[in-house]
Amino acid sequence: MYRIWLDSACTVCALVSFEDYEWAIQWKWQITWDRHKRKMYATRSTTTGEVRNGRKVRVKLYLHKEVLVRTMKLPPTARHTMGDHGDGDSLNCQRWNLEWQTPSGNRRSARPAARPASPADIPF
Repeated sequence: MYRIWLDSACTVCALVSFEDYEWAIQWKWQITWDRHKRKMYATRSTTTGEVRNGRKVRVKLYLHKEVLVRTMKLPPTARHTMGDHGDGDSLNCQRWNLEWQTPSGNRRSARPAARPASPADIPF
């Protein structure tokens, strides 16, 4: 497992698999809280080719969904639009820990928020 630091003080990190590390460090990832302020996600912003009101449209990309796309795992159905973290840790974006899920299935598999990984918790 490899760390992607999400803050300048290097206190919060996301975990990725070996296969995704070089790809992921191309960008600056940051922390985005869920709407309940219980879980953190690794995200980055980018622009699309679309222009609205004279400005390029910005989109937010989630690391765990980008990793799922990179693994070539296709969603089983069109309803499987969410990336689910098998261990409940929203910052653990290793390939083995991710799968596509429906919104209702994701709510069913929800667990209490895991404590964010700190540098002391992760072995080298």
